[in-house]
Amino acid sequence: MLKKKSQNSEEQLNTDLSLIEKKKSIPSIIYMAFCALFILVMWCSGFNFLPLVADVLAILTGLIILISVLKKEKINLFIWIAYIVVVAGLFIHWQIWGAESAWKNIWYNFLLCIFPALIAGFIYIADRFIKERKALKITAILCTVLMMGTSVIYVFFMNLRSRPTAESLQAGHDEYLKNLADSTHLGSSSPNVLFILMDDMAFSDISAYSYLGSEAATINTPNIDSIAKDGIMMDNFYSASPVCSPSRFSILTGRYSSRGYLDNVIFPSDIQSEPYSFTHFVNPYQFLCNVDGILGDEITYAEAMQAAGYSTACIGKWNLGDYGEYLPTNQGFDYFYGSYYVNDMTPYTWVKDTKDSHELVRTHKENLDQSESTELFTAECVNFIKTSAANNEKFLCYYTSPWPHFPIFSDNSGNGKGDTSDDTYIQCIEEFDKYVGNILQALKDSGVYDDTLIIFTSDNGPGREGVTGNLRGRKNTTFDGGMKVPCLVSYPNGGVGSGTAITDTEYSYYPWVDSENNPVTNVTRENIGSIKKSSSPVLAQTKHIEASSMNFDLFTTILSYCGINTLPADRIIDGVNLSQLWNAQVPSDHRVHDIIYYQKGGKTQGIQMALELNGKVYDFKYYDRVHTENSAFIDQFYKNYLFNLDLDPAEGYSVSKTYPDIAATCKEQLLAFRKEMKNNRRGKL
Repeated sequence: MLKKKSQNSEEQLNTDLSLIEKKKSIPSIIYMAFCALFILVMWCSGFNFLPLVADVLAILTGLIILISVLKKEKINLFIWIAYIVVVAGLFIHWQIWGAESAWKNIWYNFLLCIFPALIAGFIYIADRFIKERKALKITAILCTVLMMGTSVIYVFFMNLRSRPTAESLQAGHDEYLKNLADSTHLGSSSPNVLFILMDDMAFSDISAYSYLGSEAATINTPNIDSIAKDGIMMDNFYSASPVCSPSRFSILTGRYSSRGYLDNVIFPSDIQSEPYSFTHFVNPYQFLCNVDGILGDEITYAEAMQAAGYSTACIGKWNLGDYGEYLPTNQGFDYFYGSYYVNDMTPYTWVKDTKDSHELVRTHKENLDQSESTELFTAECVNFIKTSAANNEKFLCYYTSPWPHFPIFSDNSGNGKGDTSDDTYIQCIEEFDKYVGNILQALKDSGVYDDTLIIFTSDNGPGREGVTGNLRGRKNTTFDGGMKVPCLVSYPNGGVGSGTAITDTEYSYYPWVDSENNPVTNVTRENIGSIKKSSSPVLAQTKHIEASSMNFDLFTTILSYCGINTLPADRIIDGVNLSQLWNAQVPSDHRVHDIIYYQKGGKTQGIQMALELNGKVYDFKYYDRVHTENSAFIDQFYKNYLFNLDLDPAEGYSVSKTYPDIAATCKEQLLAFRKEMKNNRRGKL
């Protein structure tokens, strides 16, 4: 009897020393079931924001355990299991949905999960090694704090790169490119393509578009202006988005960016500790379907040209994704030199990529001073052009400058790297223009200038600085100041500007000259400080095109000039062929679009529609509801706004009350398009 009593006392002592309480508790069981159900939903849905919620759940569970230890020195078994379920569930989730390689998904997430799991495991068996009650409690507290701490670390270093869940267009993508490769044969008449894309340049920032006239223009851009010589200038050319990533999507694919779920600016998804950035949290919470960039099943004009036999390069800023299918070398470019990101993002690094290689060429630290950017990017463009021409290769050079996006850098009129204290917006653009002369000269020296389709434009309207002329709004607004951009085109042997349906317009530009008033054909760091604006203008002719068009039209138009007239049959291509307009074979106001839509943040905010009024057709622009661009009334929205853009390009006076029938027609069409985008967002045919 005494022996049995002694055994019971010993068992009771052992039970008291145990940290884990195995007694059933209905609330604890319910909580464990909830955690398990959440993990199951996370696995089944694959939504890339749910793992972050799961890790917060792990932190909360650790807090519940800590409170239990502090209150009664015991941890309910089912709460402990809940923590293990969440941590293990996170590890398994990334094996199912992770967009990285299988090996990286294993080792990276194993390192993140192993420490909280080991600490939780030690709590379960701690009483086997620690027999003193106070020491056991201190151990439990320390372990619980470490469980929470490692879960917090998981938050900061969690890789949220997940496989997209968007409806796939991959079969049509592959079939289209295969057919092009099998059927397209480049001839001597196929042009080279030089596409120069600026970042946040305003409609009137170049002298050819200056509201002051080229002679009095604040910024002198003669090399850019010269592109329009015997070519064309678009007077009503729109970006498909008032911010960069969606706009660039549309340029490359010929489609509204919402069709690719690319609704806003893409941020770095890469996780680095030096420098550390929170931006890898951004994409999962602003893009649907786990989209992190331009989806691999989209068809870019670079892919089509590559399939047709072109040598392709993207030089400068990408901003359409930083891994896997989103990389430029997986979107039709044989070669990429530049940054995946915007120049104000962290990290801002430069890389050199081919299909088979990846090289870091400038670190974030080295890019804290960006004053060499234009010089280095120009050198890459010149080298690519000359090498391609020497090899008798037809080429696409897609030069996507980071300028004049803030922060502004230049070489300070020859002072060079290191002195960035007095860089100005004007200096930045003028330096860029001087170096554009090197690229144009490389085309001429290589004997391919007349056989090259040259396009110059900007991705959207101006940010902090820049002049929109008389246009309302700026970047990130769908008023014309944020959407209308310059567009100049040249292709001497391709007929651009050669037709008679559009009248020639005389314009002038003021070339860069050296100290002895000689034209400058090669800009270097050594001579750039002595280059100045000539006092004698060059008189030239161009053709102005009034018709409204959007930058997704460039997809179809470029392919047409390159002899690729077959478009993908499985998806809606919103862009149309502008070649008849560019070749001046139809009047300058010939309508290529009866309707274009203004999108921002994945929503269609407005519509431009050609409608008849009193026997004449005008371009009307309508918003049913749009956020103010006036910071003094930042909480306000404008409703039922209608503008006649032909009579009121500044969008200053709503005429919806004067012409309610026109407003109603525009609204009906706007709502119909929104419904179409909701029912068939990817534009699948």
